[in-house]
Amino acid sequence: MKNWYFELVRRNRLLADSGLLCFIITACLVILSFFDGRELFGVNIWNKPIKFYLSIGVLLWTTGWLMNDIPNPKSVKIISIGTLFCLVGELVIITLQAVQGKASHFNVASPTDGILFAMMGILIFVNSLFYIYLLILFVRVKGLEKGYKIGVILGLLIFLIGGYEGYMMAGRLSHTVGAADGQEGVFFLSWAKAYGDLRIFHFLGLHGLQVLSLAGWYWFKENPKGIWIFGLIYIILSSGTLWYALQGKSFLGFL
Repeated sequence: MKNWYFELVRRNRLLADSGLLCFIITACLVILSFFDGRELFGVNIWNKPIKFYLSIGVLLWTTGWLMNDIPNPKSVKIISIGTLFCLVGELVIITLQAVQGKASHFNVASPTDGILFAMMGILIFVNSLFYIYLLILFVRVKGLEKGYKIGVILGLLIFLIGGYEGYMMAGRLSHTVGAADGQEGVFFLSWAKAYGDLRIFHFLGLHGLQVLSLAGWYWFKENPKGIWIFGLIYIILSSGTLWYALQGKSFLGFL
């Protein structure tokens, strides 16, 4: 792990250090959650910030690692700074609202809350533009193992689709289908056990970038057909969770 991190720093120091800081803050928030017992929608107020710092830390490390394959230093710098600005902006808003004991997402209870929620939507939209740019650059890259390249491209595509699904939740001002938000959920992730939950596909889509990139590198590097099949199965199954959730149903009741 130590050697891996040093290699990540060599590839992209800005995103390597920023991701590490996210993980350090995650650990601090976990400790804080034991001393701050406030709850929101039935879970600790720090549950959502913890999930977001952890997820964004993984994304920053993934992005920094992948961009080493882009032979355009100027584009790499633009994407690195742009994505970091957008993602840090979202984390700041989520943390600020948690400090006040408020929901960060779907919260339009006051003009200030509504503005902050809208700002997050704008930041994520701009962030998606940087990842579209990264996708275009990756398509143009020459000399990569075909299976790995296809895995990254498929991963970026489902990442963008999963991110866009967030606007579906924003339009509804909720993520639960068939009931109000705050239903009994699985440990930590809080996905509703008895109702549809749009966050499941959102999670699987966003982290499909890691799954498909790693699969392309470790299993299908020299097997383009294999990564196409694996990627399509992943996309179909993860999309199935969205279809199921829209019916107001959950397959997590046994958890």
